[in-house]
Amino acid sequence: MPAPLDMLRRLARLLPQNGRNRLRAWQLKSLDAWRGRRDPNISSTGESADVERDCRFCATARVGHLVIGNVAPTHPGPFEHEDYRLLLCTLCEVVYLDPQPSDRDLQTLYQDSVQFSDKTYSDDAAALRVLDSYTRRIDRLGLVPTAAQSVLEVGAGLAWVSRACKQRSPGVHTVAQDVSTECATACPWVDEYIVGTIQAVSREPRFAFASMTHVIEHLIDPAVMLIEMEARMLRGGHIYITAPYRPPLWKPREGIRPWLHYSYLHVPAHIAYLSQTWLRQAAAKARLEFVHWDDTHDGHQVFEAVLRKP
Repeated sequence: MPAPLDMLRRLARLLPQNGRNRLRAWQLKSLDAWRGRRDPNISSTGESADVERDCRFCATARVGHLVIGNVAPTHPGPFEHEDYRLLLCTLCEVVYLDPQPSDRDLQTLYQDSVQFSDKTYSDDAAALRVLDSYTRRIDRLGLVPTAAQSVLEVGAGLAWVSRACKQRSPGVHTVAQDVSTECATACPWVDEYIVGTIQAVSREPRFAFASMTHVIEHLIDPAVMLIEMEARMLRGGHIYITAPYRPPLWKPREGIRPWLHYSYLHVPAHIAYLSQTWLRQAAAKARLEFVHWDDTHDGHQVFEAVLRKP
């Protein structure tokens, strides 16, 4: 390893987390610029393509949108469409996929495919890093439930947050929900694994803590999911959300190129890259308090949010 790069990595380990995220963002941004110089055919503009249309996310009619650019499927499919584009609503600031995937596409993605096969899930050391990250986050935010409380993990997969809660407070009752059966028998830290939609989870308000980690970006109507979750929360209960946000430090004038190198661009699985503006509005409509927002995670590529039922 070259000495300057080694020194840079050692320095990064000495920085506070915010500093490390900023440094990673600039490293990724510099890499994107280098790729752009090697591939001048990739457009770097997006500002000039403006359209007016209804926004699916803030439900505003005839609002201005920026057409960021075209994106191709990153999953083998098959899907109903092969050509997609990213749009930015100038009012709610959500970046979303157009057209949205069909019900058949969603079945292909989540029920007919294997989702948890790469090293992040099969390698013990990688899995422990993911677990440690979620454990530290819920610790730092003061979200660890106490013994005898119930927690809900929506779109759970391998139920990392349930596992973190069990690790910190073994007496909690963990409930995981997912539309896929893939991980239903692979999570001994889950007391009750429900396969089905959120409607399969009893609507009684019994949960002190709930989470959606890298789930909300997959939903056709994420605002409805917040309403469904609010109905199942105890008063004073918290909802923890993480999701892809933007390419590192992305600005609309940079256009499509940074998105084409964005590791969280999953087409058509990731339907929307939400914003703080949208989440505040959706939380209010769901009768939830907006408590916390941080879009600096993983080099300013991922946001973290906390909502509370008053």
